[in-house]
Amino acid sequence: MKKLNWGILGTARISQKLISAMKLSKRSQFYGIASRSSQNAEAFARQWNIPKSYSSYEALLADPTVDVVYIPLPNHLHAEWTIKSLEAGKHVLCEKPLALSVIEVQNIINASRQHRCFASEAFMYRHLKQTTQIKQMIDNGEIGNVTYARGSFSFMLDRPEDIRLVSLYGGGCLWDVGCYPVSYARVMIGQTPAEVEGFQQVGPSGVDEFFIGQMAFPCGALAQFDCSFRLPSYTCFEIRGDQGTIHIPLPFNPSSTSNVTLHKQGKTKNFSFRAPHLYLGEIEDMNSAVLGEKPPLISLEDSLENVKTLNALYQSARQRQPVRLIAAP
Repeated sequence: MKKLNWGILGTARISQKLISAMKLSKRSQFYGIASRSSQNAEAFARQWNIPKSYSSYEALLADPTVDVVYIPLPNHLHAEWTIKSLEAGKHVLCEKPLALSVIEVQNIINASRQHRCFASEAFMYRHLKQTTQIKQMIDNGEIGNVTYARGSFSFMLDRPEDIRLVSLYGGGCLWDVGCYPVSYARVMIGQTPAEVEGFQQVGPSGVDEFFIGQMAFPCGALAQFDCSFRLPSYTCFEIRGDQGTIHIPLPFNPSSTSNVTLHKQGKTKNFSFRAPHLYLGEIEDMNSAVLGEKPPLISLEDSLENVKTLNALYQSARQRQPVRLIAAP
């Protein structure tokens, strides 16, 4: 079987994780790397044994040999280059967040439909067995009706020059790591929040460095989360129903072996999950879509709802009042 050829726009560090995962794929390979600096592209290609390098993003998109494009660019460039890739007839796996506004996501949806190419957001945690099994437990009623969820994602960002601290580049801890617990809550509860409320602490560069959010869902479930660039590395997620609780210490970036705990009727049960590579699932998911086996797990409509929620949380934090996403009945 001919392998699908993937190209990368930019030499961001996150690309290295996809490259190592790609080595485990039998259906695809990284064929090309593009950078605005030909020297950077050539050096990256040599380091990672990528056959071809390009001195511009446009040159990679013009190559008919490339089937799929991976976009790890800064947040403010995601929508632009996802659309350009689709217009060039390429399928796209774009790093989260897919875009910074609802209009941008809608433009991506329109381009995907017009050019009949897939685009999907690279939330790698969605493809892990741990995530799918927890979702199945909830859907099967293992903890009864979900009433409350809470999650955290923080780490110390101590590099003042980091692009995640630049407002014009879509910086801020909510866009960078807070998007994970927001997405996780939406997936596990199975709805978009009806109302949200956000609180932020803005750093010297003008972006949120600490953010706390609350979400109320149409089904009656409530969720809370926190994210930060100012706190030590920490992640967790907890889902509580009227019959039990699921505790996930590593919900977003688990190790090769991760543990999940179910508390129910006074008893505790532990589950262990293994993954061959944290980033292999999203690669194979896109391969399956391109090869006509099934659509991407993360639809563009799903990404639209997540971006809509994140924007509402930012709006709430700025206006210092709750924001409704769904009109009250």
